[in-house]
Amino acid sequence: MAGTAEFDEFVMARSRHLLRIAYLLTGDHALAEDLLQTALVKSWSAWKRIHGDPEPYVRQVLLNTYRSWWRRRWNGERPAESLPEQAMAAPQSAVDERDEVWRALGRLSRQQRVVLVLRYFEDLTEAEIAKALDISPGSVKSYAAKGLARLRLDPDLQALPRAVEDAPAGNERLAGVRRRIVAQRRGRLASAAAAVAVFLAGIVGYALGPRGEPEGLAGVPDYYQGYRVTERAQTTFAERSGELTLTPSSLDLAFFPACTHSGYDQQRLQISVWVGGYSLGAVDCATDGLSFEHRITPATETLRSAGVEVGKPITVQFNLDVRYAYTGSSVVIDPSPTPVPSDGVLALLVGEMVGFGEVELPDRPQTLPVLDRPAYASGTSVLITADGPRTATLDWRSGGVRIMARSQTPGVLRVRINGVLVDVKTWWDYEQQTWQSEFAPASDDAKARGLTAQYPDRLTITVEPDQLTGDWWLAVMPAG
Repeated sequence: MAGTAEFDEFVMARSRHLLRIAYLLTGDHALAEDLLQTALVKSWSAWKRIHGDPEPYVRQVLLNTYRSWWRRRWNGERPAESLPEQAMAAPQSAVDERDEVWRALGRLSRQQRVVLVLRYFEDLTEAEIAKALDISPGSVKSYAAKGLARLRLDPDLQALPRAVEDAPAGNERLAGVRRRIVAQRRGRLASAAAAVAVFLAGIVGYALGPRGEPEGLAGVPDYYQGYRVTERAQTTFAERSGELTLTPSSLDLAFFPACTHSGYDQQRLQISVWVGGYSLGAVDCATDGLSFEHRITPATETLRSAGVEVGKPITVQFNLDVRYAYTGSSVVIDPSPTPVPSDGVLALLVGEMVGFGEVELPDRPQTLPVLDRPAYASGTSVLITADGPRTATLDWRSGGVRIMARSQTPGVLRVRINGVLVDVKTWWDYEQQTWQSEFAPASDDAKARGLTAQYPDRLTITVEPDQLTGDWWLAVMPAG
């Protein structure tokens, strides 16, 4: 779903239902509307990648936003003895009943409340809730049972809350979402444009900015995803390409390309990375700011074929590609020059893999938060955990595989497919980030690594942990 018409239609048709979920979670009209619009703006950035019914995706974004807001935005608030009375246009008896409901729900834990809303309002199964919240089905049962037990014992609970009747109409909400999208793009692109101006003015070094700056080159620390960032470069769509020169001290290199623009996704714009005439890969441009979440890690053999040697200067190019145009629901190659947004930005980071002896790790917390595990275990997906076997097989048909992992503590997970190293996941703190990447077992890069996988085949997934002192999990599944 790539066009704006589908997005507008979805907001008009389904946002009121999603607002009720937001209201059940927050218990406040203003916060519910703010939460919903924020989730819709985030979903718009990935709208072209949503296939089929978009509501489960938007609901997932809403839930993730609610949980992150509770930790970051509302954590500083002190819980009151009771929730304030809601101002609602209803008979006094209805107000009293709803107030009693919010008092009872407000006394539940955040996770209990989310699980009950999804189970009894959205009518999701335990497996669906576990997948949405990235926890185990057993945890879902536990949260639901404890939450229901507390509600049954609550003397003030009389009835379930009614639907929100005083919410903005769909067209008013759509206008608000559009304003947020425009404001977000202007703000982020202004930051990116400022960074480009510094680059083009000849400033060398790219000193790190404040830790609170989330976007752009300055927002990436010196040590990122297990690599020491050695080079940073940035340019504009008007230039169409940029380059940087580096002298590698290792062939364990990673390339982090990113690009962003303010236009709607009518075109598929990409940033591609080239060394010595060899394409190392490409990633799609975003419309919500620079994000270096995609990592290209070429095999040593691939780099050597491109002329990369330790101690020898090399030039890395990164280009803007306008390769596809959307026509209705189909994608066609567009060989003619296509106008691109004038405010677009291209950027590239290059890093060398480092060891834990080179980085000062944070102090270990006295108590580690529990690491929730997803329910990935079927013929088309595998889950490998710290307390289980380190090898599993995956029924693989074609295309790429998605590799996801999370850890309680700093450390490394090395992932091998059929004995060939294909990915390395690294954590440097105790924040329990989930790292995600994709790998194509039948690609040229896979062949360069020595992996020869053809359908029908069963991929053998092996995980090698290093430096990890707590719980961890790694999941592999089809990328499609």
